[in-house]
Amino acid sequence: MICKGGYILRNFFAPKSIAVIGASHNKKKLGFLVYENLKKYGYKGDLYGVNIKGGSINGARLYKNISEINRPVDLAVIVVPAEAVLSVIDDCGRKGISSAIIISAGFSEIGARGKALEKRLGNIAEKYGIRILGPNCLGIIDTWAKMNASFAESMPDRMKISLFSQSGAICSAILDWANAREIGFSRFISLGNKADIDENEILEYLALDDKTNVVLAYLESINDGQKFMERARALSLKKPFIAVKSGVTKEGAKTVSSHTGNIAGSDLVADVALRQSGVIRARSLEDLFDLARIFAFSPEIKGRKIAVITNAGGPGVMLADAISKSNLTLAKLSEKTHNVLMEHLPAEANIHNPIDVLGDALADRYKLALEEALKDENVDGAIAILTPQVMTEIEKTAKAIIQMKKFGKPIAACFLGGEMIEPGRILLEERKIPFFEFPERAVMALEALSGYWAFRRKNKDIGENFEYHKLTVKEHLQSAITGGKKKITEEKAFGILKACGIETVNCEHGVGFSKLARRAKGVGYPVVLKTAAEGILHKTEVGGVVTGIRNEGELQKAYFSIRDKVRKAGYENFDKMDIYRMEEDGLEIFLGAKRDPNFGPMIVFGMGGVMVETLKDFSYRIGIVGAKEAREMIDEIKSAKLFHGFRGMPEVNIAKMAKSIVALSHLMHDFPEIKEIDINPLKVTDKKCVAVDGKIIWTF
Repeated sequence: MICKGGYILRNFFAPKSIAVIGASHNKKKLGFLVYENLKKYGYKGDLYGVNIKGGSINGARLYKNISEINRPVDLAVIVVPAEAVLSVIDDCGRKGISSAIIISAGFSEIGARGKALEKRLGNIAEKYGIRILGPNCLGIIDTWAKMNASFAESMPDRMKISLFSQSGAICSAILDWANAREIGFSRFISLGNKADIDENEILEYLALDDKTNVVLAYLESINDGQKFMERARALSLKKPFIAVKSGVTKEGAKTVSSHTGNIAGSDLVADVALRQSGVIRARSLEDLFDLARIFAFSPEIKGRKIAVITNAGGPGVMLADAISKSNLTLAKLSEKTHNVLMEHLPAEANIHNPIDVLGDALADRYKLALEEALKDENVDGAIAILTPQVMTEIEKTAKAIIQMKKFGKPIAACFLGGEMIEPGRILLEERKIPFFEFPERAVMALEALSGYWAFRRKNKDIGENFEYHKLTVKEHLQSAITGGKKKITEEKAFGILKACGIETVNCEHGVGFSKLARRAKGVGYPVVLKTAAEGILHKTEVGGVVTGIRNEGELQKAYFSIRDKVRKAGYENFDKMDIYRMEEDGLEIFLGAKRDPNFGPMIVFGMGGVMVETLKDFSYRIGIVGAKEAREMIDEIKSAKLFHGFRGMPEVNIAKMAKSIVALSHLMHDFPEIKEIDINPLKVTDKKCVAVDGKIIWTF
């Protein structure tokens, strides 16, 4: 809204002076709490309180208006009723204040009246060039500046984790959890209604922030999806970005709309966008907490091979099951490791992975097993699981696990139980060893860690060039637009697909009876005959399609059958037909694209024909897809084994399938007027990849 792009948000995180407008001596008012938080937690800059009634707060003067302060003010924190905020912002503009946190509620989250008020607020702020965080937010906490410009009841410890959230209540819950779990923060930002500053600017700021190593987020909506993907990917290539995205269900999306005044987009699109941008998606706040631990406390993981050390068989089996269901694998220990374990562990112990050190294991036995496993080059990380038994040395075992940090490999600890294991948990969390209450959660966290570092190491090819006949596509589109039809004719659709490099089946369009036999012979039997009448959504439902035509007699019979049925159904141009070469061989593939209003074009690949609705086996990407990425899309679907010579079938032409995906992505990127494309089926064999049917819908 205001001065977007390149604006440094330093006044929100390191202001030299702050004015709390709405500060109050009444301890029940938010204005008192915000002012006191700044004093209580050690803010070192100049602090001013402003209240229309004047007076004082704990001996400090309260100014009646911001204009009475005769020194510069970097940041205004506004805690007044919504109706008064507009005049306050105007006063701030006249004072020359460039940054404001508006904690006050009563704006777009309450409906039409609030939206109108928020729009007027934006206009005033834009007039003066004021950047706004909020309204309807908790505020900001910056532990490095000792600044608690919020009404949160606590101040977190200092740690290089930053969090931003659209929900103030979620912020409060996370703060409470973090304080109980020895987790600290660097920047803690409540976005509120995002009237001005949104997640994209925060991402840009945190990507360059040397006080942030891990970024957490709670998102209810994303303002500019394409910009979000760009900023999120740039951030993810530098540091982990973990996000909870709510509004998963239709009901949840409606709740988001009423809560924040923003509309949640399709969760499928959002999920693809997050994954493609390298964002680690947490499915719940519990996941967010677990992932925060593993990423904040762990070094880079080099691979997917995990060693498990346990003092009980059952939990070891549970972990083995969880690992087998994930993208991780149980590490195969080297012969050297087996020999050392065999020599030093009891004969009854299991020296294979999971390593069972038995129920009577003391801390020294855990230490030996962990050391040997982590020294093994076949091991990328470890999970130490403990069940409290009569002989178990809980605190000493925790200390032994802490010593294993020297190997520079990720270690997750899982102590099962309650009060008995509490001293061990406290020790581990104090020394930054990720602790998990249940085995499956440790696996989930390590899987996310492995996936993130694989993303960092991956060489993307999305920006590669792709040449095709753009002018021809433009001419076909212009012709369709001039005709005023929402759906482009199949003839024009095939012309567009050919022009962008997607091979199409041999065909003739709009053929009358007099030329039917000659054109069919040119196409080549067997053929498919379809009505060319416009406006029919599903041609088979009105009898407008006949397949498997192998000679002229069958062709004429099919012609009259289609003509009569289409005429009876009330459509014009019933005497014209489209003739298609019938591609009998090959697998049927679906390739399509749909333009999301927020994130842009999403490319869809999967099994086609009748399998589209029955299997619903698809992979997805957003934006331009490179050749390597296209091959990954092909291999991601569950039916991918069919492409690689399954049970004696010939291997299909993967390269041509990938080229079609790449071509479609560039077509959607270059021509924003195209709303939707369906190619179903795309017939693929070992030699060819041919579009048999294609539909294109453009935006008026």
